[in-house]
Amino acid sequence: MMLALTIIVFIFIIGLLIFVHEWGHFLVAKKSGVKVEEFAFGFPPRLFSWKRGETRYAINAIPLGGYVKMLGEEENVKEPGSYFTKPVLTRALIVVAGVFMNFVLAIVLMTIGFSIGMTPIVSDPATLSGQKNSQVMVVFVSPDSPAQKAGIVRGNILSGFSSPEDLQKFTREHTGQEVDLVVKDSRNSKPIKTKLSDNKDTPLGVGVVTVTTVKQPVWQALITSITETGKAIGTIFVFLGTVIKSIFSTGSVGPAGEGVVGPVGLFNFTSEALKLGWIYVLQLVAILSINLGLINILPFPALDGGKILFITLEGFFRRKVVRAEIENIIHLVGFALLILLLIAITYRDITKWF
Repeated sequence: MMLALTIIVFIFIIGLLIFVHEWGHFLVAKKSGVKVEEFAFGFPPRLFSWKRGETRYAINAIPLGGYVKMLGEEENVKEPGSYFTKPVLTRALIVVAGVFMNFVLAIVLMTIGFSIGMTPIVSDPATLSGQKNSQVMVVFVSPDSPAQKAGIVRGNILSGFSSPEDLQKFTREHTGQEVDLVVKDSRNSKPIKTKLSDNKDTPLGVGVVTVTTVKQPVWQALITSITETGKAIGTIFVFLGTVIKSIFSTGSVGPAGEGVVGPVGLFNFTSEALKLGWIYVLQLVAILSINLGLINILPFPALDGGKILFITLEGFFRRKVVRAEIENIIHLVGFALLILLLIAITYRDITKWF
């Protein structure tokens, strides 16, 4: 049951991120008078499609991306409605719109989250105003410990404790005794009885962290979400800079690169978030949306950032620096390299998983 739910939620998350990104391109292209020939979810082969107005909408078999095909995007077409004939600024706005919409999605989701009660992604909860609720979450369970025997698992909330120190004090005061605890997971709360170990260092046998949720009025949640998105962008840029520096200096992604995951890793994250609760799924989608936007704006061929680079050069020199045919080849090579990278990351994730 849990596996089926994870698969459904995972597909929905990927679909939402792709749709919002491509819808950004589509919307600005339409508003700019560019003819959109095809709006596609996924990469070919095509499963089915339908045409409405001048645009064909398609659902393709490989759900790892999508695209908006515009008239004159890949060749020098000078007829009305051609992307090629639009000014440099207009084309740049069309390309950047996808990234912008990913950031908007993250802000909307976090606004909902903070209105309900959510843990900040980057900020210290103590620096935020609003209603706060601190609990302890289990992040590690020792084998053969009282906690494991009682059925406590990673991700459970231990009710009645607001910090690891509170739990530590309680367990040490009741070492070797039978105690009553209330454990919460994503679905319900349940009382349990367990006899603590005589070991004063690990009487219960768990590692816990403080989880503080912040609940705010909608208007304040919106401001917090915008701030959180800005801070997250800065943090991710630093992370990407560390990975890129490690690649050029050592030839490997380094320790930071271990945090880079592919579809298998994202599936595992989805599964873990579902175990914690729907608010964590909401938070995960917001984080992924910010990541997708930032990765797409990198100046690498086939990515939006690579296209922006060519448009910027054209604007600077007031002419097309690279012929459309050559630029298409560069983007094709970039796309092939990205696919190879995705395959390598996926292989690594699978080997780590098993």
